[in-house]
Amino acid sequence: MNGLSLGIVAAGALLGLAACGSSPTKTVTAPSSSTTTAASTTAASTAGFTTITSPPSRTASTSTTSTVQTTTSSAPTTTVALATFRSPSANIGCVIADGEARCDIRRRSWSPPRTPASCPPEVDFGQGLQVTTSGRGGFVCAGDTALDPTAPVLANGVDSRVGSFTCASRTDGITCTNATGHGFFISAEFYRLF
Repeated sequence: MNGLSLGIVAAGALLGLAACGSSPTKTVTAPSSSTTTAASTTAASTAGFTTITSPPSRTASTSTTSTVQTTTSSAPTTTVALATFRSPSANIGCVIADGEARCDIRRRSWSPPRTPASCPPEVDFGQGLQVTTSGRGGFVCAGDTALDPTAPVLANGVDSRVGSFTCASRTDGITCTNATGHGFFISAEFYRLF
């Protein structure tokens, strides 16, 4: 046999191995048990890696284990005690005082409901949201504002806890809650009362 023929035979052998499922990645296999009757998938997390074990099939004689790196945030949330603050965008200003947490918003794409009869016509309604020490969050009816351009910024990922109120600043908006878990979420795109 000449060198060209040996090269063709070697290439054919490599192609044959590739067709049989060999790959350049390392695969760890474990024999399956013939007594297994129910399939299950197991995941365990260790040091930033998640191991996923695929279930053995009734016709297959091996199962495959692969390791995938995952990102898990274990950094605790920073908590401060700011009674007055603004969002990083300065679009939302908040005050925690006098038995309530309140956040007013400068620009928004949502509209508040119709002004209720309980809100006097000489003040504004719906320029922000508020929650008291008990009960659900609601709309602001007031003649002042919580928007203070000189207030410190409550950075994203930081909570402000004053008395029984906690306000959390996140990239999507600000959430304020009272001790009973009621409150509101406010952002330029939408709001939620709970």
